[in-house]
Amino acid sequence: MTSLKSVGACVAWLGLLCVTFLPSSSPAASRALVVSGLSGSSANSEEFNRLSVETKRLLVERGIPLENITQLGDKASREDILKALADAKVADDEFWLVLYGHSARSQGGIPAFQIRGPRLTANDLRSSLDAIPARQFILIGTNDSGSFLPILQSSQRSVVSATKMEAESEQPRFPAAWIEALSENPKASFPWIAARASQLVSEGYKNASLAQIEHARLADPVTGTILEPPFGVNLDARPELAVTSGNFPPTAADIADIEVKITDPNALWEDQPATEETKKLIAEAKAIPNPDEHSAIMMDQMVGLTVEEDRTTDRKLFHRVYLVREDAIADWANAFLPQSPPIVTSKLEIARVIHPDGSATVFNPAKLPAATDCTSGVCGAMAMVYLPKVEPGCIVEIGYRVRQMLNAALPEVTETLPIQQKIPALATQIEIKVPENKIYHVALKNSDVTPEESVDHGRKIFRWALGPQKAAESLPGDPPACEWVTWLGVSSLPSWEKFAVWYRRIAAGSDAVDDTVRETARGLVATAETREEKIQRLFEFVSALRYVAVELGIQGFRPRTPAQVLNNRFGDCKDKANLLIALLSASGIEANFVLLNRGSATDVSLPSWQFNHAICYVPGEGKNPDLWLDATDSVTPYGYVPPGDAGRQGFVIGKDKAEFKVVGGNPETSLLSDTWVLEQNTEGGWSGSFQRTGKGLAEYTLRERFHGLTPAQRRQVVCASVSTLWPGSDTTGAEISNVSALGKTVKVEARVASSDSKLPLPDFPWLQGFSAPERDRPLQINDGQPFTTRQTVRLTYPDSAPQSLPPPLILSAGGQNLAVTWKQIDAHTIERTAMVEIRKPVISPAEYAEVRKALRTWTTSIAAR
Repeated sequence: MTSLKSVGACVAWLGLLCVTFLPSSSPAASRALVVSGLSGSSANSEEFNRLSVETKRLLVERGIPLENITQLGDKASREDILKALADAKVADDEFWLVLYGHSARSQGGIPAFQIRGPRLTANDLRSSLDAIPARQFILIGTNDSGSFLPILQSSQRSVVSATKMEAESEQPRFPAAWIEALSENPKASFPWIAARASQLVSEGYKNASLAQIEHARLADPVTGTILEPPFGVNLDARPELAVTSGNFPPTAADIADIEVKITDPNALWEDQPATEETKKLIAEAKAIPNPDEHSAIMMDQMVGLTVEEDRTTDRKLFHRVYLVREDAIADWANAFLPQSPPIVTSKLEIARVIHPDGSATVFNPAKLPAATDCTSGVCGAMAMVYLPKVEPGCIVEIGYRVRQMLNAALPEVTETLPIQQKIPALATQIEIKVPENKIYHVALKNSDVTPEESVDHGRKIFRWALGPQKAAESLPGDPPACEWVTWLGVSSLPSWEKFAVWYRRIAAGSDAVDDTVRETARGLVATAETREEKIQRLFEFVSALRYVAVELGIQGFRPRTPAQVLNNRFGDCKDKANLLIALLSASGIEANFVLLNRGSATDVSLPSWQFNHAICYVPGEGKNPDLWLDATDSVTPYGYVPPGDAGRQGFVIGKDKAEFKVVGGNPETSLLSDTWVLEQNTEGGWSGSFQRTGKGLAEYTLRERFHGLTPAQRRQVVCASVSTLWPGSDTTGAEISNVSALGKTVKVEARVASSDSKLPLPDFPWLQGFSAPERDRPLQINDGQPFTTRQTVRLTYPDSAPQSLPPPLILSAGGQNLAVTWKQIDAHTIERTAMVEIRKPVISPAEYAEVRKALRTWTTSIAAR
């Protein structure tokens, strides 16, 4: 299928960018709650009250309105605190919660804050805090407070505890130190305040010649980990400024105020001396915590999209990135601006490199060459801009606009905007403007942050202010990125039914069944005895046709007619699916056209163009189940779907009805079977035969691996595979059956020999997915379809075979089954069978460690003999 964006244009070898796009929003409402709990003594009561009063005063200095700060004393009950937290739901910028007092354990060992009456548990706090949309900053200033952190930890919440997890039951000095640190710089960032307070605590114990008995901890929302002092903060640098809606580094309004003047209008770029503004930005960048040692940190990101009444779109993009290491430069110091006038035009607005000493190199946007108008017949694809003199320690700023006229092939607007990046982001502003008088779906996915909505001059406006975001770090076995990475979707499509009406309209006539189609179908099924056999013959005929994607203009969406595809003997996915449906229809078998997002996912809650693939759906009949047929790849066995299809939401478009159905794979488990028949020589080595067969996706993989290779290349692949499983072995006489014959099982055979006494290993290709000791997201293997790998090794000895065989290993973990068994065949022959049966191919984080442990036990058992 075609992509939605076709961009053309020009190349500029330049150096680059920085500006402002989003208008400033109204001041956000920040709130705070300060609570002093039960004291236990008059001295503690006076100290807790002093700390509360000082906290309130300093939070006002920080910028939180006095009327938005609630202070509760030691007479407050659990209900009083929960009500105050419920009232804080209106906070949409920052919310601060500060607790002074004592901690204990409630029933079940849950940490709790000591107050009058029932205790306030960590679970109570989490439930109340989760309902507050603002970015949150929490101080648990009690003894044994570290146990609150795992429960309160969240991507929208920074939590500092006065003590660590292990028992530190004495009343801590940290709260007083925290007040001292906050008073030094009320507008400093939360991690800096915590780090400075920890430093003061350590100095106090050292000056008093006492062993330190308390150790603060910080639950970091960016990394999702619990940090030790100094929490990634460089206390030798200037205090890191807080990131708030009123103090983004910088806000949209701040960027507008930055004057980056070019003194020589003819210069391509020019070097400028350090200013207070650039030195301040460098100091802030150096103070950013980076405990995971990311190669770069997104200090600020702005994303804007305006949709006009004529559905012209205007994107505005800006990022400010601090480059920590050399390997980040290629990703963030280059800009690729789409240019295909008059359809797509990009305007570079600002580009700047701020060097470690505060000096800057500024690009002159006026020098970006205008792209060639494609109506002239000559145009390129991109205007490419390269920032000069970039090195680790620099800050890179790039901002530009992309204006695109309506794609005439689509009746509605569909836009997807990536938000979460592969590096951590401290602050992100998003602004979307759409016509007020038309239905638009605007959704920020995989985020709990809600937008501020308003209407202005006939436009509906959505604004988000996101706090720190973790890096989107992909791992082997991840679910589709759109299911866990933050992104924003905008669509003017009213509903999926309206989409189906449009698609039927543009595809009208493309499904015509003429005499050529009927005669072809009749010839293919003439000798078929069953409905199943008819479907299989038609599928294998279409599958064997050449795949060619020619997707110009409306052909990017409308299939070619079945007669055209038969005459050409090639087509793309939608052409081949359309032909297969026509042949089935001519044979009296109902079939429907299906759109899906292969290898990714479709968000059914967002009507929009989210598809990249087309297949065929045959409804079940009687005892025959539904069939999903993907004839695109010429190597997919009948009855199975290729990787990327199974489990996806397929949009089934019938003549009168359109609906989503989950694309089902074959219920039979895919099987990879290896058989080794070996004889031992007098020197202890082994020689014999190797055979591999596959079923389902395993067979698909075999066909795809060898399809299109020359004989020498096929033999090389076999040798490499055997060598991986049996290091040091030699492979000769490799043979592979015809992988294009879909009706016949694929076989790989070879002669093998090794002078080593070690035996060949089983092939379980997903072992690398279990390398890490733990995992924070589901692990998907074999495209989410059940899978079994089985290896049989038959060993024949010149004399008698070993009489004592290892005991069987039978394991079950997380719904998966693993086994290694031995058996005596005769006096000279024994046989080992190793098997892994993946019955639940999507492994949850909770089950991951158990399955990993079982796999390690399994591999150890195999290696032992």
